[in-house]
Amino acid sequence: MLSYRNLGNQYNSMKIPELSHLQILVLECLGTQKRPGRELRQLLAQSGTKKSGPAFYQLMARLEEAGLVEGEYSQKIVEKQIIKERWYRVTGEGARAARRTLDFYSRWLPAAAGLHLARN
Repeated sequence: MLSYRNLGNQYNSMKIPELSHLQILVLECLGTQKRPGRELRQLLAQSGTKKSGPAFYQLMARLEEAGLVEGEYSQKIVEKQIIKERWYRVTGEGARAARRTLDFYSRWLPAAAGLHLARN
């Protein structure tokens, strides 16, 4: 039986990443830029991931609590009404977590594809 352990020492030392596909997508959409939540939701929708407003902001709150992103409110006046908008940026820890996750998948997926091909 083929298993993760049979892939060799370089794969045995790899830990499963702590980020979900949705979390890594958010961090990648933010990149090195500071973006408003509204724009970030549009980028996620363009990638095929649609989240309701409450679900999106709950996800962002979890990322903030984990120290992976920082958020702040910006205020502007539009047609004599004060509009508050939440802006986000990736923290240093968020960038490191994204790199670790992408590194894991860039190494693991080719090995997993090889396992799949070996079985067929």
